[in-house]
Amino acid sequence: MIGRSHASGRQRRNLRPDFTQLETFLKVAETRSFAEAARQLGVSQPAVSQTISRLEELYGGDLFERRRGAPVALTPIGSAILPKAKLLLFTVDHQIERALATAQSYEGTLSIGFYAGLAFGPLTDAIAELRLSRPDVGLQIVESSPAELRRALNERSLDIIFTAYLSEAQGSTNDWERLWMEPIVVALQATHALSKRESVTWDNLSSLHLMMRSHGGDLTAYRAIAARMGDRPFNCDLHDVSRGTLIELVRLGLGSTISFASAVIPRDGVIFLPIIDDGARIGIDAIWPRNDRNPLRHQLLSLVRKHAAC
Repeated sequence: MIGRSHASGRQRRNLRPDFTQLETFLKVAETRSFAEAARQLGVSQPAVSQTISRLEELYGGDLFERRRGAPVALTPIGSAILPKAKLLLFTVDHQIERALATAQSYEGTLSIGFYAGLAFGPLTDAIAELRLSRPDVGLQIVESSPAELRRALNERSLDIIFTAYLSEAQGSTNDWERLWMEPIVVALQATHALSKRESVTWDNLSSLHLMMRSHGGDLTAYRAIAARMGDRPFNCDLHDVSRGTLIELVRLGLGSTISFASAVIPRDGVIFLPIIDDGARIGIDAIWPRNDRNPLRHQLLSLVRKHAAC
């Protein structure tokens, strides 16, 4: 029954109910009582009645049948509104929950780039711990050369990168942090004359036929090692292959290669010796966009720090 003055159709089209009004409507429909709805919402009964009256003005008709001494019941208009009101409030509540979960690092996405030599050690230990503690987080992991990682970071296709040789990439748009100093080792065929030693120096390496990765033409790592060799002879071939393939070439006796200590995986027929000399450690840096507030990035960085300190 429509027994009250209602806004015109033109006025109603320019007005929309707010979430509080819809929540009050759903609570009255659920409890079938204005008094009980008021109690559960923590407001007065007149406040509930006023809210429902304003909704009825918007919709152009009564939403509830009111009979003294009997529970209220939905009118046809109220019944038509009920499913959509439930869906709308559910959607909003779900979005808020997702936003809160993302802000608290329970959900969300994180794109991580890393240099190939860091495929083992503190970084991957930290990623594994993040995945264990936040199983709903979507991780995208990219392995590439330092130059490609920097490009992807600057294009914002990566949230954070972990690499060597790029501390100068901080620039005006990125922040960076030195996480640890990574020891360098040389991989030799097990029968090589140097394999009986406990360590080697840059002078020893000058007598070796070295093989290094070019990774799509990127020479960053090669130049860093060449600089450490200084005026010493440096016999090196570049191959655009995986790190695993390089180690296999070492096993076959085709040369030696240089690796980060944390990337070493024992291999039959291959000996890994530490380089004990000046400059035999490479700084490993995290680099990310300046003013970035991705909580997942902060959490991962904290975990990497922890594992790097072990």
